[in-house]
Amino acid sequence: MTVFLPVVVGLIFTASFLSGQCVLQAISAESGDTLPDSFIGFESVPDKVADGSVVRVRYQCSRPCQLAVEILVSTLRKTDLVVFRRKWTSSTPRVYKTQQVLLRLPQSISNHHRYASRNMSDTQNATVRARLDYLEEGSEISPQHGSMLRIYEVQQVLPLSVWPSPPPTGCLSWSAQLLGQMADNRILQCPHESDVIDVLKFPLACTGENFGVVHRFQPFINGALERARLHAVTRPSVAFSVWIYLLKGCQKNHCGIVHHVNQKRLFDSVLIQLTDTGDLIIQARMTTGEDEAFRAIVMLPLWKWIRLDCYILDSKVQLNAAWDNETRSFEYKFQNIIHYDDTDGHFVIGGGKYMSGISGYFGPFKYHRLGTKEIKNPLHPKSTLQELDRTHLECREMRAFTNAFLQVVSEDHQLSSNNKTVCTNDFPGLWAQFQDKDKTCAEAWNLETQLKYSVLFQFLLRKEDRIRTGHLGMNNLGGTLFHLAVSTLFQEHEAPMEMSATSLELLKASSCFGNHRASLLLAAIFLSGLGHPVDQEQGHVYSLIGAVGDDRFALMHAGYKHTHGADGFPQDLDMANCYYANIGGQCSIDSYRSHENKRRLGMMLFWGQNGVSKDTMSAVKWIERSAMQMKDPSAMYDYSLLLMKGQGVKRNYTQGFQLMKKAAAMGSINALNGLGWYHGSVLKDHKKAVKYFEQAALNGSDDGMYNLGVYHLSGKHPNKPQRNESAAFELFLNASRLGHTAASVEVAGYLSTGSLEGVSQDVQRAVIMLTKVCEQNGHLGFTIREALQAYLQGSWQESLVKYVLAAETGLGLAQINAAHLCEELNLSYDCQRRYHSFSLLNSDPHPPTLLKMGDYYYSSSSSSTREDSLSLAEQAVSMYSRAALAGSPQGMFNLAVLVREGYVLPQSTLHLFNASRHDEPDSVMEKILGRCAQLEDENAVAPCSLALFGLQMGKALSSMTQNRAQLLLAYASILSIIVFAVVVPFQACLEHKWKAATQRGRASLGAQPVEENPRLSVNVLQQLQLSSDLAVTLSGVCLCACWTMLFYHLL
Repeated sequence: MTVFLPVVVGLIFTASFLSGQCVLQAISAESGDTLPDSFIGFESVPDKVADGSVVRVRYQCSRPCQLAVEILVSTLRKTDLVVFRRKWTSSTPRVYKTQQVLLRLPQSISNHHRYASRNMSDTQNATVRARLDYLEEGSEISPQHGSMLRIYEVQQVLPLSVWPSPPPTGCLSWSAQLLGQMADNRILQCPHESDVIDVLKFPLACTGENFGVVHRFQPFINGALERARLHAVTRPSVAFSVWIYLLKGCQKNHCGIVHHVNQKRLFDSVLIQLTDTGDLIIQARMTTGEDEAFRAIVMLPLWKWIRLDCYILDSKVQLNAAWDNETRSFEYKFQNIIHYDDTDGHFVIGGGKYMSGISGYFGPFKYHRLGTKEIKNPLHPKSTLQELDRTHLECREMRAFTNAFLQVVSEDHQLSSNNKTVCTNDFPGLWAQFQDKDKTCAEAWNLETQLKYSVLFQFLLRKEDRIRTGHLGMNNLGGTLFHLAVSTLFQEHEAPMEMSATSLELLKASSCFGNHRASLLLAAIFLSGLGHPVDQEQGHVYSLIGAVGDDRFALMHAGYKHTHGADGFPQDLDMANCYYANIGGQCSIDSYRSHENKRRLGMMLFWGQNGVSKDTMSAVKWIERSAMQMKDPSAMYDYSLLLMKGQGVKRNYTQGFQLMKKAAAMGSINALNGLGWYHGSVLKDHKKAVKYFEQAALNGSDDGMYNLGVYHLSGKHPNKPQRNESAAFELFLNASRLGHTAASVEVAGYLSTGSLEGVSQDVQRAVIMLTKVCEQNGHLGFTIREALQAYLQGSWQESLVKYVLAAETGLGLAQINAAHLCEELNLSYDCQRRYHSFSLLNSDPHPPTLLKMGDYYYSSSSSSTREDSLSLAEQAVSMYSRAALAGSPQGMFNLAVLVREGYVLPQSTLHLFNASRHDEPDSVMEKILGRCAQLEDENAVAPCSLALFGLQMGKALSSMTQNRAQLLLAYASILSIIVFAVVVPFQACLEHKWKAATQRGRASLGAQPVEENPRLSVNVLQQLQLSSDLAVTLSGVCLCACWTMLFYHLL
């Protein structure tokens, strides 16, 4: 045992020495022997590097040192190419200094935009690097330390085209000089420009209201074409051709087909109108300033595609109207020459602000600005437009025989073989199930019609009793068919679920009877493959039918498709604006009719909202009780309105006026607007009305701003009696920023036409404003609420239908829910991807959708070719990056996973995490996971904290294994763990023996002596216990040293 103790003590000293040595080496390696009073940094660096830029460097050396500033660029052939280096020395230690460095770039870069160079290609970014090196004796850089400090700044390179081009100081090669001369002598040509314009490339649905496609024509860029156009202003030579399809005759005296409105808000050349008798009127403005017109007696037919060609030459106008392969020509010569300037104002196809349009469709519209002898304008897309015509024909047939059926049933005509007005081809097999009923039919249909529309015919037979009692007629037949179709839409026994053929026929019949939610649902089914094969042509047909039916959702659907160019609809903001403007006008009327304080209990009772039955008397009592307390100005205002309008109470202007005045005095802004309305509409005192509106507007009321704008627009402002559209526009614009619906519609109208001086045309902005207005209409809210209620009640199919109807309008929330239900109902994967993709088109997509699409692209990349795989991976990175930018921890975690797998993130994504492409992958992952760990909460799905800890542990262990002493310490720690595993049980055994020996020693005091020496045994046990304690202590020291080093590297 005397030998064992020195060995153990030696091991303890050796372990302590190794631990201290490891710590010192680690600290030395991390610090790089850099003294704390030596540093270098950039004081200013230009945003973009160019020849002549200036960099300011601040530094301080602890001893004589050499400093340098370098520029490194990357080209297509080389990376980190040093193109500039500036060195200087500093011999004064521990003195803070600043050095200004002028950056000079080589001729191969600075003159690259003028001459071709084989040595340099266009660079995208550059790295400005500064470094500090210590000097030994003799001004030599210390070989022991190398570059002690380095800093980097990654900058954008100034585009070569905007660099100054100083004359080259040296001679260029012959080839470079030749290429430069060829570039100097090149004749610049204008881009191709044509006088032939396809104004409409896709069918346009017109509802017969004041909404149409607005188009402005700009002057030609080409000088020759522009001179020809200016010459044609007083000697016009133009031609245009348009296809139309009339569903109804003109309901007014005149309906617009094409009209031109100039900057003075006057009709200009040319104006084509449809009369109530089906004739055409063509009006033009003469060079004398007068308007002349002529009437073409043509009697255009309904339900046929008609082509109208118009040729204008000087004072002559030729009009050709063609349908059914026959052409009717009309020619007229005005007394004076026509004045025609298509850049003055704007053209409108269909209805506009000053004229309602036709009810029907527009086909292709081709315009020759400089005229032509013959216009080539075929019907396109021909198959779609022919299918549209065929569908309308079927609907007319369906309505005709249904109307006859209803008439016969209502008159109680029973089937009789002796009655000649009744069909005899009744196919008894079909009617066998109705033997107990009176069976009826009329000669309006025959066997062929019955077979063609058998689903509808069976439905009518089943509902014969309801028809006879008057509970089912032409007015509510469409809605009844729609609800029946939705209830049996999918065949549940199929996997995946498929659309029922019977439901599809019922939806088509419902569409024909005027329920255009059915038209929109059919369009969604055919465009998305929702339980049915994709048929884009049929989808376009029913989209147009729904839009021409003036259905809010169908109009929003058409506007949404044209805004984004989805599902085969061309991207056309002018057409999108036409549809959205229609919805905007309807939403403006809705918001005017609705009361602004429906949230109160009295209003809920009054309007019957949120499951509360409508009870006008109870509502009025609640409002009256609250108002008469004279404490709530909102309730006082509500009750004063009811008194003035006589809703639920007897009309009393005097009491209502007094109550409203008190509410205004108590600070109710709505009451100020109400007083303005009362004085302006009832008392006709516009001076006081404007006064109250101005007070409301000054208090931030959007209604007050809008009402003041209306006064300026109408010219009834008492202080400024003249019409002032500029002042009205400014007020409308301010009100629209506060969310006023009607004001937003007015502003969008000015932006779409650009007719107001100082307001340029901005159709995109107009569409964005109208989209926000349309998404606030109450019909969407009701549909979403009904869809949610159906989902909670377990009617998932009905919920899916309602969410799909709302999703087709572009509402992001509905699109997400529709995609989820497509997955739950086991529909095709294309259905899920479709609505997730559509939701990405919104300005603020939901992060879960971005993650879903990112997962889709990532999973698709693994099964694609190399080229497609790279493209899909880039899209996955884009989706995850957008989700991360929206604050999604899961998106950040997915980006970290992609970095670990070797994907290189784009610079825009790296900037989100203060990383760059020069960073190592582990460093990029650490920054991403660090940001992710800061955002995730207790219920987070992404285990960013665990991943970050694992990454840092791996880096720490890797750093430890790179040093021999630390590696030896790591091995010693492993050995220590083994020692613990062996010694601890051994100690327990020794402790047990020690207790037994002690007990024997105590027992031996009163007993006879034995041959064995108990003291010797106890001494041995004590020595073994001491040795095991020392071994455990040594192992603990090793483990402590190892963990100390590990935590040092972690921190």
